[in-house]
Amino acid sequence: MLAGGLPWLQRCAQNPSRPVPGQIVNPAIPGHLLRQPRPAESFPPPSGPRLDAVVIGGGISGLCAAWRLRRAGIDRLLLLELGEELGGTSLTGRIQGRPVAWGAHYINIPPAGAEGIHALLQDLGIISGYDAAGRPQVDPGHLLRWPHERLFVGGRWVEELDPFAGAGEAAAEPLRRFEDQMLRWTLYRGREGRPAFALPLRYSSADTITRQLDRITMLEYLRSLGLDDPRLDWLVDYACRDDYGTPLDQVSAWAGIHYFSCRSYDRRLREEYPADTLTWPEGNGFLVGRLAGRLERGQWRARTAVLRVEPGEEEVRVGCLDTQSGEVFSLRARSAVYAGKLHTAPLVVQGLPARQREAIAALSYCAWLVGAIQVRRLPLSLGAPLAWDNILYDSPSLGYVDADHQGSPPAGPRVLLYHLPLVRDLALARRQLLEQDHAFWAGQILADLRRAHPDIDEVVERLDLYRWGHAMVQPRPGVIWGEEGRWRERPCGALAFAGCDTTGLPLFEEACFAGIRAAEGCLGGLGAERETLLPGLGKDG
Repeated sequence: MLAGGLPWLQRCAQNPSRPVPGQIVNPAIPGHLLRQPRPAESFPPPSGPRLDAVVIGGGISGLCAAWRLRRAGIDRLLLLELGEELGGTSLTGRIQGRPVAWGAHYINIPPAGAEGIHALLQDLGIISGYDAAGRPQVDPGHLLRWPHERLFVGGRWVEELDPFAGAGEAAAEPLRRFEDQMLRWTLYRGREGRPAFALPLRYSSADTITRQLDRITMLEYLRSLGLDDPRLDWLVDYACRDDYGTPLDQVSAWAGIHYFSCRSYDRRLREEYPADTLTWPEGNGFLVGRLAGRLERGQWRARTAVLRVEPGEEEVRVGCLDTQSGEVFSLRARSAVYAGKLHTAPLVVQGLPARQREAIAALSYCAWLVGAIQVRRLPLSLGAPLAWDNILYDSPSLGYVDADHQGSPPAGPRVLLYHLPLVRDLALARRQLLEQDHAFWAGQILADLRRAHPDIDEVVERLDLYRWGHAMVQPRPGVIWGEEGRWRERPCGALAFAGCDTTGLPLFEEACFAGIRAAEGCLGGLGAERETLLPGLGKDG
């Protein structure tokens, strides 16, 4: 049975643990401010000079859009963020004075064809250069330290993510067949010379043999290959829940294959091009900090809810609420980028075509819970020692990350970051995430960990929670290459849309690409630099 649903939560509720101190770090959900439409008369006339650009949303996509605009010489811009800090789902918090990642916590070295992403990572000082073979050079301080991961299966921890560990070569044959198939897709080139599964995905081959994979689920694809093994099912399901918040029987086969084939993950390709993991104590908040450092004082503003956007052909008007002071104000700009969660756009943006509204409404988002578990000592482990990523076989969770892995182990409590994507019965999951209290969720987390760490109740000192109601867009069949995809990213007057929601894959690289692309769409109307960072888009725009 594939993990990932609320029935597990109900079972675990029968095994309560002692009360554990802690809090829900984000008890208020500021995004709910956007649910109530605001008429134009709710806002005063715009005051102050007209800006060149407004960027709505301070996550990775919005920050990348602002970075691209500034790179082109656009300085009269303002980035608006609803939350208290920049970052979106790459938000960083602090526990015991140390940074922890409440959301996205790693990226990989981007493939060679990821043009704008390479330019960004070079500018941020992550990629320092390239060797004679074109392989990116990265300071070792950014690389994930060893050991990378371990798996709790069969009553003990084993090194790496291998549910077939100890099963023998014959039993592992389904995994070998699957790996060979993914390698074929990695090496496949379409008639136009493009890879089957590129990153950004817009650079992928348009061959029918690949695009038709977006019409079926990953489970259907595995069965079409004659692969029907519960351990392989679990491995692929885990990967798709981890990157996409979508289980095996619901995720697009195109998206599922993309996970395994868009980079040189296969051991047989490691010498040709690196696919190393990059991570930091603050997770992707490290990248947020460097992107924010490219903005000057006065070019961004937090605690600002954008409640109404009126896009015209030559100007965009934006109605805002300062969530701290209650001040209502308006802005006007020659262009704008909407980089908030796309499902909020129909609630805010005026004049969207009905077809565009329908395309956005068709998207689904998983919910997500992160638990920061402070332990006075590491819990007992049978088998392989603690790794960065610690995964539980046949669990609805993704296990936990050692928050102290990339830094020096502290003298005080250690922090383990537990990740629970809620991927089924989304409306009920979101309601439970909002309504259930700290004690309920702490009980679920400790019940899940108890089978791998029988002493977890003895060592836990505190457990803090962070809730994501709309964490990741789900790439279900038809989302990526269906007709709705073009509608989602279609500009509305001088307003461009960004965010990985527009492309359908909830990845850092897609958010970065979408932000750069939206910003470049604005540059034409601003009469600014037109040299593109995305020349690979030349064939399809």
